[in-house]
Amino acid sequence: MPPISVELKKQVKASNDIVDVIGGYIPVLPAGKTFKAVCPFHNDSRPSLQIDRQFQNYRCWACDARGDVFDFVMKFEKVEFPEALRSLAERAGIRLEAEADDPLARTRAALLHAVKWAEQRYCTSLMNDPVADAARTYIGTRKLEEPTVRQFGLGYAPVKGDWLAALALRERIPIEILVQVGLLGARDEGRGHYDRFRDRVMFPIRDTRGQTVGFGGRILPESPLAARGPKYYNSAETPLFSKSDLLYGLDLARHPGSAAGYLAVVEGYTDVMMAHQCGVTNVVATMGTALNARHLTQLRRYVPKVVLVFDADEGGQTGVDRALELFVSHDADLAIATLPAGLDPCDLLVQPGGVDVFRNALSSAVDALEFKLNQLLARETVRTVDGTRRVVDAILGVMAMAPPMPNQAGQVRQELIVSRLAHRLGLRQETIWARLGELRSERKKKEPAATSAAPSVAVPTAGPAVRAERQLLELLLAEPALVADAAELLSPERLTHSGLRRMLEELYLLQAQGQMPDIDALRVRMLDRPDLVGAAQDLQSRGRHCTERALQLNKVLAWYNEQDELAERKELKQRLTAGNVSEEQSLELLRRLQQRSTATASPN
Repeated sequence: MPPISVELKKQVKASNDIVDVIGGYIPVLPAGKTFKAVCPFHNDSRPSLQIDRQFQNYRCWACDARGDVFDFVMKFEKVEFPEALRSLAERAGIRLEAEADDPLARTRAALLHAVKWAEQRYCTSLMNDPVADAARTYIGTRKLEEPTVRQFGLGYAPVKGDWLAALALRERIPIEILVQVGLLGARDEGRGHYDRFRDRVMFPIRDTRGQTVGFGGRILPESPLAARGPKYYNSAETPLFSKSDLLYGLDLARHPGSAAGYLAVVEGYTDVMMAHQCGVTNVVATMGTALNARHLTQLRRYVPKVVLVFDADEGGQTGVDRALELFVSHDADLAIATLPAGLDPCDLLVQPGGVDVFRNALSSAVDALEFKLNQLLARETVRTVDGTRRVVDAILGVMAMAPPMPNQAGQVRQELIVSRLAHRLGLRQETIWARLGELRSERKKKEPAATSAAPSVAVPTAGPAVRAERQLLELLLAEPALVADAAELLSPERLTHSGLRRMLEELYLLQAQGQMPDIDALRVRMLDRPDLVGAAQDLQSRGRHCTERALQLNKVLAWYNEQDELAERKELKQRLTAGNVSEEQSLELLRRLQQRSTATASPN
């Protein structure tokens, strides 16, 4: 989304009363001057969610979920700020001018329109066209029912080579757009265009907002074209579609996944559809690729746990090692479930009792490290030195290849993994750490030496904030009119906490640009740091409880002056005691030292 003006964002917020918006999702009841509701963000048995119309915010007193109307939509719908802004703008009938005027946004809108048009034509073909008899028969053999087929928007691309191209010409859909989204291709020597999908059942691929962005096509088993192409064929990579980022069914599975506490990842489109048809709705699929770090990051937005589903024949070496690599290099609960040999989820689910078997497999999934260990121990004997060494090296080899987690959580995770290995194999932790170090050294030696190291840049940590720094931001966020006073007397560089320093810098910048330096404007400037936006809202909430904010700000600024005085007195004393100054210089230093007052105010 292109930049949106602060004024437009404020207009959207002002046009969406938080009580009305939340009331559109869950029942809301009046409670004195505020409103209450059963919190949708935890298993709430009593109305713990308080909604304040005066301050246009909400807070759950049980799970501490809090924020404004944008935060509620983001958290409930599991979307980022731009999507929440767009949704609330549409609700209020406000046109996002910046988006309408942006050429990239216009292009994206044209691509989405073309893909949606194609989806409707494919769907109509499957439901009504006699040439789709074989496709309807195939879908019937997979035991997929009509409500499920309609829910997922299945369609059919006829075998005729220019069926979609002819429809586009007739209905004046820009051919170049259909080429750009990978549905049509250009014939040689300018002889028109041809359909890229032919004689295939079409599975629309949707983003998390439910917008169709591409397709997967399954060739019919008896098609005359079956030998000329792959069984499954995806849309080409486009500005809308990237199979390494998208997950089939996530738009329908994200809310059930949040309720269940995990999302299960299978391999096939029909596996996802059958799972949903059978009531197991927290299931998604990759697009014919292994689960990658981007997939995992996206899934972790919605659930704390991800379960990979393999059949017993497949629990494949490559798939398991890839899962283990993600497990050791990401702060994520990644588990593996196995199904009976020779059965994919769709086949299993249609069998008598198959739904229970599938549910039990998901609920009994073990984390990737445990799964890999069990796999290795089933074929190696740890009673021999060589057997134990092979097990250790198999696990540590994956850890050595995985990118390190650059934070304390990563170190803790590695220590827990090493501790578990040591316990299972009866080895000392020091031995395992030493072997891991050897494998990492061997890996570095094999890496190309051309990757010259860039100069390291010190990144300030964001530990506990100094009390005065926290109070400063509480006051400024609660009363933006005070930002101008603070900007004259205090530099952002004086703040040691990196997050609070960033907030103060942005507030000063807004003030200098003639904009209101409030939390709404701050959010627009800090889309890259939603964590800091959430912290800013907490600070603002605490600052609102202070009744004499101008007086308290003066005390905070006085505290900083006191620190300056103390620092200067310390420097003068050090110079006096250094012994390398003349008598005249000593007298001058003493005079300056006596002039420094020790009477300072401390913020409270």
